[in-house]
Order: sequence, then C-alpha cells, then structure tokens
Amino acid sequence: MATWLETCQQQLARLEKTSVLADKLVTLCNKTEVDIAPELQQKLNAEHSRLNQQLERLRANRFEVAVIGLEKAGKSALLNAWLGQEILPSARERCTFTSTEIWSAQTEQDQLLAIQYYSKEEISKLQSQRRDALASALLSDKEKKEIQEDYDDTEKNLSAIYEFSRQKSGFTQAFIDISEINEHLQSAIFKNRAQSLAIKRIQLKTVRLRSDRDIIFHDVPGFNSGILMHAEQAIDRLKNCDAIIYAKEMKQPSITGPEKDMLLVADAEDPSIRVSDKIFVVLTQADALDDQIDFKDTYEKHRNYWPTVPERRLIPVCARAHLVEFGIPSEDTLRRSKSADDKLKLKKIGITDGMPLLKEAVNFYIDNERADVLKKRCDALVGNMRHYAGEILMKLEPIYGNSVTSESQEDDLLGKEFNQWWGREWQRIKKDFDVWYAESIQGRKEADALGAEHEELAALHTAYDEKIGALLTQLTTAQPEELKRIYTAGGTMSMPDAREGNYKIREELFREIQQKFETEMTDQLAQALQALIDQIVNKTQELLWDTEDVRKNLLHSHIDEGIEQARIRHGFQVLFLRFGRVAVEVFIAKPLQARERLLNERAAEIKTLEAFYQGVEKEDYWQEGRLTHYLRYGLWEKAINSIPALAGKTSRTSAKTANSQDMADVVAAEVTATAGRTSRTAKATGIQDVVQESVVNTKKELDEPVKSPEPVNFEQVVEEINGDLSALQDYLKNSVFYAAGFITYCNQELERIRNRFKEMEDNERQWIGIIRTAVKYERNPKIPYNIAHTKRDFRMRREIALELKEVRESYTQVH
Repeated sequence: MATWLETCQQQLARLEKTSVLADKLVTLCNKTEVDIAPELQQKLNAEHSRLNQQLERLRANRFEVAVIGLEKAGKSALLNAWLGQEILPSARERCTFTSTEIWSAQTEQDQLLAIQYYSKEEISKLQSQRRDALASALLSDKEKKEIQEDYDDTEKNLSAIYEFSRQKSGFTQAFIDISEINEHLQSAIFKNRAQSLAIKRIQLKTVRLRSDRDIIFHDVPGFNSGILMHAEQAIDRLKNCDAIIYAKEMKQPSITGPEKDMLLVADAEDPSIRVSDKIFVVLTQADALDDQIDFKDTYEKHRNYWPTVPERRLIPVCARAHLVEFGIPSEDTLRRSKSADDKLKLKKIGITDGMPLLKEAVNFYIDNERADVLKKRCDALVGNMRHYAGEILMKLEPIYGNSVTSESQEDDLLGKEFNQWWGREWQRIKKDFDVWYAESIQGRKEADALGAEHEELAALHTAYDEKIGALLTQLTTAQPEELKRIYTAGGTMSMPDAREGNYKIREELFREIQQKFETEMTDQLAQALQALIDQIVNKTQELLWDTEDVRKNLLHSHIDEGIEQARIRHGFQVLFLRFGRVAVEVFIAKPLQARERLLNERAAEIKTLEAFYQGVEKEDYWQEGRLTHYLRYGLWEKAINSIPALAGKTSRTSAKTANSQDMADVVAAEVTATAGRTSRTAKATGIQDVVQESVVNTKKELDEPVKSPEPVNFEQVVEEINGDLSALQDYLKNSVFYAAGFITYCNQELERIRNRFKEMEDNERQWIGIIRTAVKYERNPKIPYNIAHTKRDFRMRREIALELKEVRESYTQVH
C-alpha cells in the first residue's frame, strides 16, 4: 500500500494536469454557450469547483476534520477530552455557536491562541437572523428560549460588543503550556457575556494534536441553532473536510431532521466518496445508559443506522470520565462527576471511556485509509472531467474543427472594402484638419506683426513682458545697497571715481543680466509653443477616433520627449540672444560717454531694433535714428517736446523743417510767462532781449543736440543706469520680441507638425496601418468601420478552433 505522501504527490500531479484541462473547458464553454447544453455547463462548473478545492487541500498538505453534531451533543467536550484539558465551552454553558478550530503545532514555541470577533455588520445580521428564527414555527420552545436569551443579551450589551468588534485583528496569545490560556479563554467565553457574544472564531494551535503532520479539527456550530449564519459556517466546513467526526448522543439512536441535513450536505459536497468512507460516528455520553443490555440494544440500533461504517469508526465515548481520570477537568465537571462512580458505571456497562480507541481510529485513518479515499476521490474528479471534455469535444469539433487558423486570411477580410472606406475617410480627415488649423492655429496677419499671433502666443507675449519686467526689477546688482557697495569699492565718492564706479556697476550688471537671460528667459515661450503643439496632437487624435499610438507616432515619442522640448527651448534661446544680447550690450555694457565705438560696431543690429520697434511712443520723436540718438546723447527728446506748448506739434520727419517764426512765437510766449512769474517789475525791453536770446539758443539746439553731461557723483551714476535699464526694458518688450522672429519660429514648428500629420499617410501610409490594426483586433469601438458579423464570427471560430486543439492535447495527457 502506498504511503500518504506518495499518494498525495501522485494525485497532485494528476489534478494539476486535469486543472489545466478544466480551465480550458470552462473558457471554451463561455465562448460557445449556444452550442453547449446548460446542464452540461452546470456539471462542468460544479466539478471544476470541487477540483480546485481538492487541489488547494493537497497543496496545503493538511488533514481537516469537521466535528459536527447537534447543539449540546458533546462536540466541545469530546475535543476537551482529546486535548486532555477542559478549555472549550461545553456542558451546561451557553456556547453561542462559536466556531472553534484546533490546529496541530510542530513545537511548543508554535502554540498560539487567536480570537476573532464579529464585525458590527455581522452582529446586526445575527440579530436579524435571530428575529427570523424566533418567528419561525420550526424550532422548539427550548431552542427559541435560548435564541431569545442571546438576542436580549446582545441588545443589552451592544455597546460593549461593538468595542470588541472594533478590534480588527482580534486577540492573540502565545503559550508553552495550555494552562496558560485557560483563564483567559474561560473568561472570554463564560465570564464576560459581551465578549462571548462578540466571538466569531477561536483558533488554538497546540502540540496536543499529532505534531508530525498538519491536522485541523473544526468544531462546527450546530445545524439546529436556527440561525442561518451558523448553518452557513457548518456547510463551509463540510465542503473542505477530509473526514467527519459525528458527535451523536448514545441514548438517541434515531437521526433527526437537522442531522439528516448535515449528512446530506456532506454527501453532496463529495459525491464520489460515500459519507461512510470518511465518517467517525462517536456515541457521546455513553455512561448515560443503565446496563450492558441497554448498551448493547442501543449500540445495535446505531449500528443499523450506519451499516457501512467499520466498527472501529463507531465508537462509544464518555469524554467527562476521560477528563476526570486522565486530564484536567473544570470545577463544574468535577462537581457533576465522581471518578469512582464513572468508573463503576462504565465497568458495569462493559466499556472504557473510548478516547484511546477514537484516537487510534483517527490515526489509522490518517496513515492508511485516507490515501485510498484520496485516490478514489481523485479518480472520480479526473474521470468526470475527461467525460465532460469528451462530450464537449464531440459537440464542438464538427462545428469549429475545420475553421481557418491563418493570420493572412483574416487580413484578407480587411482588404478592398476597408481600403475604399479609409480612402474616403482620410480625405475628409485632411479637409477637417486644414479647416480647423486655419481657424484655430494659423496667424491672422503677416508673421511677427501686431495681431499676427495666435491667442495663445498673444497671451505668451504678455507673459514674456511680465517676465522681462520681473527679471530686470529683481536684479541683485540693481538694488540700492549693492549699487553703493560696488560704487565705493576701493575708492571714495569724489569725481575722479564716478567714472570708475559707473564702469564697475555696469560690468556686474551686464554679467547678471546675461546670465539670467541665458537660463531663465525662454521657458515660458517653449511652454506656450508646446501647448499649441498639444492642441494639434489632440485634434489629430480626435480625428483618428482617439486611437492608440497617434501621439507617439506623430511626435516620434520613441525619442525622449524631454530632448524634443529641450530642442524647442534651445531654438527660442538662440533667437532671443541674437538681439537680446545686443540690446543688453548697447544699453548696459558701457557708460554714455564710452559708447561711440560700440555704436559703430553694432550699427546694423541697432538699426534692426529701431526698425522693429512697436512701442506706444513710436511717433513721438523727430530723429530718424531714435535709439542711436539715445545711445549717443543719453536723451530721447530735446527742447521741443520739453516745452508743453510745443509738445505734440512736431514729428521725427517735420521737426527740422518747422516754421521758425512759429517756434519763436511759442518760445517767446513760454519765456514771457516764465519771466512774468519771476520778475513782475522787469521792463519790456529786457523781456524782449530774453526772448530773442532763447529763440536763438533753441534754434541752435535743434540743429546740434547736446550730449548729457557725464555723471560726477553716485546719484547721477545711478540715475543714468536706471534710465538705461528702463530703456532696455522698453526695447526688449517692444523690439527684441519682434526682431527675434519668435512668431515665425512658432509657426514653423506648428507647420512642421501639421505637415507631418498629413505626410505620414500621404507618403508613408502609417495611419491606415494603425487604424487597420485597431479595427482588426477591435481595440477602438469609436472607429466607424463596422466589422460585419462574418468577420467577428471568423475570429471567434478561429479562436475556438485553436482552443479546441489545446483541449484535445490536454485531454490526451490526462488519465
């Protein structure tokens, strides 16, 4: 006879192969429901579930025993006798149908007590089921009384019960000797009513079961509790057990309705094994009989109910007597029992307490009989699955066995018809895209002119201006304290040092501005362009029905998008620095008195900046080279605009040809007014002399502009530098932005994306490939190309044909 371990390994290998076949059969049946009878599918699913349960038990290599019986049949007392100590609820105590598990521990250090509590929701469910049970006519008055007690006690202690329910992880305690947990367990079950009502499950790991293998005893709640949740727990335990210990009162040889229900469940959950093949009928409270004759008659009645159960598994037991003589009974058990009387009564009947016989029978079953039971069960599982597989193959192979399996034939299904549809769709898509692009992206006028920008770029221009203003106003070098520190470094505030201080400040200022422009200036421009690119990409995705991979293919996303964004930023930086660096150089690098050489070297760039200037004061000067004039003389405008009465009457094209008499009249009026304010007693002839002299001086200044004097102190140096910073800011905003060609660059980048979208189909035929793949594998239901039923049927039939082939291969490997 094969050992248990050998049998377990052999059957595990068989069932794993059978499980592969079962999984494929279930998948196949789900796809061919119309071809398979519902009854066959139900049988397959039920057998599949049993197969998975048996596999789980084999992989865990555990031996699980369900200890069942009616309430008060002595299940807990039996387990206490097995353990040799009374620690589980039994006797006359109300045990609240707690589910108890006893696990074998390998060593004393592995021993553990764990208590799990009902959740708040489960408590509410239990109370609801108790109300239903009380309203039922199926329970006896005694049973209803006990349920009513539980219901009333739960309502009375509800707050305290909920406190235990909040302990999600429950309670655990390790121990070496089982007596260490006795007090805590008794307190939880008997002394604290709220805790006992809150307990859902007790797990006890102990070496008092066989430690050479994994054994679990499940003390299943009584089927006759009247509470649905308890019945469900009992059924769940019976589904997963390897053997059953059925606790039956010795003096009650008949089988009641709830007992029949228990046995029917056990039988139904394991249809290939008779209940008698795995059950131990333990006749509890054997000492309740009067004499040997009564015992023999009663035992024979039980024997008649279980004719196929071997006699070694039909065992009378007196758990109380065993505990009193060999174990550690509770005080209550001692009060209700006198050891000498128990011995005499058992001797009178002619039996022992039965516990050694029960342990011997269970061990013999574990070591010998269960291997035969396992083989019988696995034979049935494998045989049933092969039978169902044969029926399914016989039904489906004639229908699907000859279906094509070639990929190329499915491609043919998306041939001419699809190509014609796509050709029409692509022309529509291109037209819609061009219309959208013209309305939403393209500039409205020539590039880099006012009003030419897309609204995103117009908003960017504003942000650009704000960035320029922020950078220049937050310059560290331009702060008053820093200006004074640089100015006075190594010298005094005397006139000979003013020029040196001017140079030092400008050197530091020039360096800081250049550094900020090279690192901080172009990020916002790049972000704005990226926003427009994203709009185009989103539109193309929309036009292509949000199909996958559009963005990746359009933007070459196989290249790091960070590299592409860095390229755009670098492009903006090159354009900005081309004129931004020049502007900083001519305004900041040199003082007014030292710019002549710079004006000659940068004449072309300066003229470009003048030409692109779009500031609001563009027409408010008469010099042809307004910027050159400022850089050379330090002034934007001279005498005419400094006189309020003449301001606005000249322009850069008419100032030098203005009527001299008109100018003289204006000057005379202004000087006369001034003279009247300063000397009311002056004579007319004196005023006329002043007027004449002022007119002459004005004419001279109009013809020969005067350069601003060189600063001679710190305040004048700061005034000159601040004026240059203000002028720099004006030209960066109103000239460099346009001269650099930012709008042209943006439009070029946008046009590149636009053209690539169309060329990818017109020249490379990429989009048709992506859409064809999406249609073929039905990845995008938005695509308005409806695959005909025959095409879907083609793919389904091909899949089924392939799966039938796999089932056939698995079928031949299972035996």
